[in-house]
Amino acid sequence: MDRVIPSACQGCLSNCPVLVTVEGGRAVRVRGNAASTATGGGACPALAITLEQEYDPDRVSTPLRRRNPRKGRGVDPQFEPVTWDEALDELADRMMTLRRAGHPERFALAKGRSTGINEVLTRVLPEIYGTPNSFNHDSICADAEKLATGAMDGTYDYHDYDWEHLECAILWGTDPVASNRQKAHARRALPEALRRGAAVYVVDPRRSMTAELVEKEARRAGAGSPEACDSFTRNCSDAGCWVPVVPGTDGALASAIARVILAEGLWNRDYVGDFEGGENLFAEAAQLKGGVDESSFQERFTRGVCTWWNEELFDKTPEWAEAETGVPASAIVQMARMFAGAGQRAVSWISPGVAMSARGLYSGMACYALNGLVGSVGAEGGVLAFPSLPVEKLPSTEPYRDEVARRACSQPRVDVPQRADFLCAKAGRAHRAPVTNLIPEAIEGSRVDTLVAYWCNFPFSCTGAKRWERALEKLPFLVHVTTHISEMSRFADIVLPACHHLFETWGFARCRQNMRSSVVLEQPCVEAFGESRNDEAGLAFALAEKLADRGFPAVLDYFQHECADPCSGISPTSGEELAESALKMMTSRMWHSDEPDALDDAWRDFLAKGFWETASVRGSQEGSDPSPLSTPTGRFEFESGALRRAFEEHARRFGVAPEEVAAALGYEARGRKSLVPHYEPPVRKGSEREFPFVFSQHRSIVNLEGRSANAPLYHKLKRLDPGDEPGDDVVKIHPTDMERLGLRSGDMVRVSSPEGSIVVRAKAWDGTRPGVVVKCYGQGHWAYGHVAACDFEQGIPRGGNNNEIIPAEWERASGATARHGGLTRVRIERA
Repeated sequence: MDRVIPSACQGCLSNCPVLVTVEGGRAVRVRGNAASTATGGGACPALAITLEQEYDPDRVSTPLRRRNPRKGRGVDPQFEPVTWDEALDELADRMMTLRRAGHPERFALAKGRSTGINEVLTRVLPEIYGTPNSFNHDSICADAEKLATGAMDGTYDYHDYDWEHLECAILWGTDPVASNRQKAHARRALPEALRRGAAVYVVDPRRSMTAELVEKEARRAGAGSPEACDSFTRNCSDAGCWVPVVPGTDGALASAIARVILAEGLWNRDYVGDFEGGENLFAEAAQLKGGVDESSFQERFTRGVCTWWNEELFDKTPEWAEAETGVPASAIVQMARMFAGAGQRAVSWISPGVAMSARGLYSGMACYALNGLVGSVGAEGGVLAFPSLPVEKLPSTEPYRDEVARRACSQPRVDVPQRADFLCAKAGRAHRAPVTNLIPEAIEGSRVDTLVAYWCNFPFSCTGAKRWERALEKLPFLVHVTTHISEMSRFADIVLPACHHLFETWGFARCRQNMRSSVVLEQPCVEAFGESRNDEAGLAFALAEKLADRGFPAVLDYFQHECADPCSGISPTSGEELAESALKMMTSRMWHSDEPDALDDAWRDFLAKGFWETASVRGSQEGSDPSPLSTPTGRFEFESGALRRAFEEHARRFGVAPEEVAAALGYEARGRKSLVPHYEPPVRKGSEREFPFVFSQHRSIVNLEGRSANAPLYHKLKRLDPGDEPGDDVVKIHPTDMERLGLRSGDMVRVSSPEGSIVVRAKAWDGTRPGVVVKCYGQGHWAYGHVAACDFEQGIPRGGNNNEIIPAEWERASGATARHGGLTRVRIERA
């Protein structure tokens, strides 16, 4: 009998609710869940790839053990099948050896994509065993973006945008219809906003899918000829357009826009405030390129607007910005007027594309600060904070910890550098954020002996990828829990088969779209592939049993005493039971019944619906006072009190003056300027003479967090990415540059940077600026299956991995990996 089972797609951070149709025990269709208000039942084209992932013949079906002690690219691991018991016995023996030697902290965990129940493995196990070294992938994802926004509005998180009411939007390095965090909703809401007359400016080095949609709608609405939407001209359309900025110079453009708004008196006075007497002193100061008297301005719901002017904006004219960004001064003025004219119904949307770059904190702040000038933070038509979700944490582990665990967990994590050139601020507090891409240095320094990693592939997904290969060659013991043999697996001593989250196991994901937050359940729809197990609860429980056999029962005691099934009260006896029990416990406020006899029915009803969502958050109406923000002053802070506090904490630790902290972190700002949004020139690796092109990268709409490259449909759907070719991996070069290089589309070229080189196919494309070459991230696998690799057995890649030519660099205030902003220059040569 056919069944339709709700689950969640975790192919990107949209985490959309989906429905899986199962026929004869096999999943045959996946579509959006029409009951979801957040997505409206929508989905993206990549959803179809999930079926190919599920039934991929290259999936790992059984535990594997390495027989070849030598490690390295091109080295055959000589994997042999073993049982789960044999694999876990070996891991548990190593863990107990470390613990008895007094060094449990040399055991580490690392996760990539995970479900909401991951804390059974990533918190409970390490806290009781005794290691602080539980890593996540946040710092290679979006930590810089969260710090940039939180430093000014106190919300260290992603934001939502009121597409239903907005009138103008500036999208900084974001492509919401193809990537980012709201694909399902954005693919419906953005066209509706454009047809309603909203102006949308897409600031991006490449002509993205969103940019193409905006320009198409602008032409349809009669904005003029196609040339009217070309920002290379001086006729940027009032309906919006693509704004092809020089990579890494977004902060300059934002500063110039802010200067126009203040100099022309276009800011929201009800929100920001005004000068005494109402005279715009910014206008006079703009003529003189000088400062204003800060005491003469009476601020209402913001703090530091005059400081921002005096430290940064006074001389950041549109003409100056044109020289930095390549965007015509006239277009900058037009954008500023359109944005300010929309008032609180304007949004300046930042993304990893602008913030995840060296010095990206201040670029992100500069772009996000525009929302403060127009009063759109928390306003109808503006920028909104997502509603919180009533997810419970699992009980405290404290009663199950011994002194060995407490002592080990008190040590700093090996991925948080104790260095003056890393602030690593999280939620505005110094020295708390992870720096995942520094783990290779910890391995090289013999601070990690045994690593268990799941659903991650850091030698492929982290910049400076060869560093990971060199480090993993030296790592004494690596366990990789994965669906496919990937680049990381090739260095593993044990490979364990993981269930596919969408189809095979228990968990939940957080979906935040359309001014709502949702918990979306994942539940077994089909039998697990081969001997695959739940990569979180399944592994944690089985490992706890092995540790108990070796005289350390504390982890197993926790699971059996603290994780009883809320419906039956029965303790879990397997990883599958632990997974379902943990899921019930953490989501209990969304389904729990006060009637004990009704608990089972309430849980089944929750499973049948598949998700729980909040009511829609609504912004404040025009003319009403906004709610206080979670900043030190309760206001929107152009001069950030949170940054001041973090800098002072860092200064105390390392014995430097607070006003010099930014310089120690590699920024050009000094003193008070380091507390306000400002333009920091981009960091470029390589000389312009040797490497004449700036390299820019983007994601594919069908990327599925880097796990789709072994699906044949992925390669067919590459045609959806503007400028890309199905079945190929291309570097996109402006036609004038192609002509100068003597190349034609289809030629194989070597793309070289100071970090390394890759070989791909060249394509002439006018969707990039002259001097800037663009390439999609996601191909270049030398492992990951027979479709992903050109020759899987020989380790020959299909296309090129961008992270082999992008060097390891960081946004050092947040600790985030720098992967945008044109970090590296490249040279293009015929291969």
